[in-house]
Amino acid sequence: MELQAIIGQLYLVDGAVQDTTAVPGMLAQSAPGRAARGREKDTLFIHLTLSGDPAETAVLAQDVLDSISRNYYQAKGSVTAALRQAIIKVNQNLLRRNMSGRDTLCEGAVTCAVLRNGELYTVQAGESFAVLGRNFGLERMPPQPPARVTPLGRMAGIDIRFYHHRLEPGDVALLADPSSASLPTQTLSAALAGVEAEVGIEALQEALADGSARLLLVEFSDEAPPDLPDISHPQRPSRRMTTAPNPLAVVPPPPPRRESAVLPMTTPEERIPQPERPHRPRTDHARTNRTLHMETSARRATSRAAMGLSRLTGWLAQVLTRIRPSRPTGQEATPPRTWALPALLALLIPVLVVIVATGVYFQRGRVRRFAEIKIEMGQNLAAAEAAAGDETAVRTALNAVVTLADEADTIRPGDAEVNRLRGEAIADLDRLDGITRLSSRALYEYEAGTVLTAVILREGFNGDIYTLDATNNVVYLHETDENYLTLLSPDPQQLLFSGQSVRGRTVRNLVDIMWRPRGTAVNREGLVMLDTVGALYSYFPNYADYRAVQLDLASEWRLPVTMSSFQERLYILDVGRGLIWKYFPDGEGFVLRDGEQQIFFNDDPDLTRAVDIVIYSGDGSLAVLYGDGRFRYYDTASGRVLWDETDLLQNGLESPMVRPTKVELVGQGLNTKLYIADPGSGRILQVSRSGTVLTQFRATAPDGNELFTRAADFAVAERPLRIFIASGNTLYVATEE
Repeated sequence: MELQAIIGQLYLVDGAVQDTTAVPGMLAQSAPGRAARGREKDTLFIHLTLSGDPAETAVLAQDVLDSISRNYYQAKGSVTAALRQAIIKVNQNLLRRNMSGRDTLCEGAVTCAVLRNGELYTVQAGESFAVLGRNFGLERMPPQPPARVTPLGRMAGIDIRFYHHRLEPGDVALLADPSSASLPTQTLSAALAGVEAEVGIEALQEALADGSARLLLVEFSDEAPPDLPDISHPQRPSRRMTTAPNPLAVVPPPPPRRESAVLPMTTPEERIPQPERPHRPRTDHARTNRTLHMETSARRATSRAAMGLSRLTGWLAQVLTRIRPSRPTGQEATPPRTWALPALLALLIPVLVVIVATGVYFQRGRVRRFAEIKIEMGQNLAAAEAAAGDETAVRTALNAVVTLADEADTIRPGDAEVNRLRGEAIADLDRLDGITRLSSRALYEYEAGTVLTAVILREGFNGDIYTLDATNNVVYLHETDENYLTLLSPDPQQLLFSGQSVRGRTVRNLVDIMWRPRGTAVNREGLVMLDTVGALYSYFPNYADYRAVQLDLASEWRLPVTMSSFQERLYILDVGRGLIWKYFPDGEGFVLRDGEQQIFFNDDPDLTRAVDIVIYSGDGSLAVLYGDGRFRYYDTASGRVLWDETDLLQNGLESPMVRPTKVELVGQGLNTKLYIADPGSGRILQVSRSGTVLTQFRATAPDGNELFTRAADFAVAERPLRIFIASGNTLYVATEE
């Protein structure tokens, strides 16, 4: 279910709560009916602070709120681009007003946040303040007071700050006055971290005591609220402010073609998830009907085969008639002029008879076997239901159904009844194994001969997917929307290819690609591409330009297969040498340091059999994946193993990994999770950093087969979950149904 916003607002003047329906300078609004394409499900939150008495600037504040809302929902492009345009427009209007000299000088600060598909995009200008409370702590926006702050309405150029967060149910956002930034972290944590909006409002009111503040508190929840009284969109204030109850409300996803948002009331006790409906086993009567249906289908198929063979026999008779036509009645027989034709017929007829008889025999055998397979599949499904409680017997029967379905496909591919029975067996096996089944679709199919080996998502909130065809040495760029699900151009752009010259270096054998965020060494984010000869190519999307550097001691590499990063350092797994090279950032390039050229381990890590590595950005811990099913999670400070694949089997993994290929780290802080692709078993595992299996995913390909069994690489975007799969010459995306 999509996240919903539970809104709480608090308006204090010298410690007294002001009961107003429309708090000056605050707005929470779902998308209007005429929103621009792509903004139909956006929810906008605004906290505006203007200099002067809020009661005197209420009308101006409402004008500013209306302007931001209108400009945002009518603008096209990304969320941040639309918010930026709206804020710049407001700044220009305030500046024009202040320069006119007719009105009192009024400057301001604003925080705008947009909820879209479980993600929060925040844009700030001026001396604004906001906090995001999560179960692991607080994230201030801005983290530190800016060195220079330009308020709205002072000058044409303003400093705009951008933030992006992937939300989880229970997260709480606070949009507040600049003065609230002085509240201690302990007070904010008690009001925001892991608490509900109602509790947070009370804690903040108590903390502010005799002070003045206007606070907008937003709790993000995935629980559907019951039917509750509605309150309409806040009305535009008049010169004389009216009073009304202060609401605590839910902003649901907007219904189609409505001009205002509806914010129903709710309480935490009412947001209780409903229990799942228990599974009801099929009855004996249903199994009997299914068996009779399969027997009828078998008879029908046999009769059709016999009719087809009879038509073949009739065709052969017509051929013989043309070769030797019959004589008209009463015509005297004449002796044949040659023995060639009778001899040919004498040889041909037995051969044709044998062919017909053999065809009938094999066709009847195939039809009979196909009918038997469907009957056996039904019997095994019935046996699995009868053996409920005996997991081994149930699993054996269900696996037999899948095996029989594969045999049926060799006789008659794509039979609807076989696919239905196979689907029932697979669904039951998924329940036994704790599997979450994903659906998938092909996002893009490349030309024949393309073999995708890597896929990378551009970090942040701009979209874009990068893929690598290491077989043909080509890197592609797909421009997408912010969700990565819609391609903005019909075909991808070739970023790098074999033989291309970049800054005097020629591309040879590309092995891996990685997203490099901006940092202290390089002030631009971009894609880096590794060549086996030690060249590292960088592509920066902001100006679409390239760089190329040479890595030290690349001549000593034997077989580099992948790369990873930590604290701007670059790590390269060289399975030929059985070690991990460690490079330190040096501007756009990297250098080796004496005594720190590789990662050291207490025991032999057997890296010659490793297939992938990944390093956690929090503490530098290292995950090493092996092609034979082993997995090691190291503490790089001590070089010892924290946990391995045996711990996974004790903590939720139903069966060992068979042929794993890739591991990815996704998320931040305590929400960081490991994703491991195991094509040998057709799974992608979701594992906590402590070694507990959280979820096992399987996906059904568009052709009905298991998608992850042919995954060369994958990339994950969460909330909602999207897994992008590089397989052969096709890029797939798998999502939860």
